[in-house]
Amino acid sequence: MTLEPSVSNLRKARRVIVLALVLLAGCASAERFYFVQISDTHWGARDGVSLTRRAAEMINALPVKVEFVVMTGDVCSDSILKEPVVKEGQEALKGLKAPLYYVPGNHDIVKTDSVRTSAQFEKTFGPLNRKVEVRGVMCLFLCTEMKEGETRPPAEVERLWIEDKLESGKSRKPVLIFMHRPPIFDMVNGSDGQVSWDHPYDTRWGSLFEGHPEIKGVFAGHFHREELRWIGGVPVFVAPALARFWDRQPSFRLFEYHDGQLNYWALYPERGSSTKWTPPSGARQTPAGE
Repeated sequence: MTLEPSVSNLRKARRVIVLALVLLAGCASAERFYFVQISDTHWGARDGVSLTRRAAEMINALPVKVEFVVMTGDVCSDSILKEPVVKEGQEALKGLKAPLYYVPGNHDIVKTDSVRTSAQFEKTFGPLNRKVEVRGVMCLFLCTEMKEGETRPPAEVERLWIEDKLESGKSRKPVLIFMHRPPIFDMVNGSDGQVSWDHPYDTRWGSLFEGHPEIKGVFAGHFHREELRWIGGVPVFVAPALARFWDRQPSFRLFEYHDGQLNYWALYPERGSSTKWTPPSGARQTPAGE
């Protein structure tokens, strides 16, 4: 006996096939790219410049294409007005292949000389705040240092700038935010001057993030140690320093952004390049000579 498929079953089969094709198309279009975060290089202190040079060499040798590198503050060690120090640091990064973006830290814009140091930062490294789109993802590079004459709390100024740059409606792009001081309370150091903001500002940042689910991650430095904290559903990645302080091992991070999710690898410039690193399945390989 031959069984003829019913019209309703054929329609159901077609719907299943169409749905499968839509899901496959969505998987194929999921965005994946890589970027590097370096923080607290402190040029002018100890071997910060030589470690920066080694980090640049390692980034160029990575087996994946790096879309950009971000320096999340304290590029200099209260030495931004010392031309030989800055020039040496810039020379260390001269061969870097990926685009490079900076945000200032508290040792770049020095509180006792904020007018001159902020002007010098802009002249040397670019805008204090900027917005850049990378592969369909909005990257916000945020200054967390107080400008001369500013009377509002730092966190309020920063949140207002972010809110101004965020989009509205259904076509919102994913957002990554880069800053020097993390928007979290420094529980380890307490009130020794390393505190970023008081606890009430954590609540305000939480309200901002809740209203903007397109924010996928915040990236900061300043603490000179690794931390992963959450504000609502948003991870706050605090990077260790590349500079050598308090006997901590210098390092920096390679991040993978994949369809709204983030992974990272810690890289150590003092370990050399003998360890072979294999990119995950689906990673974009860097062609030879690129």
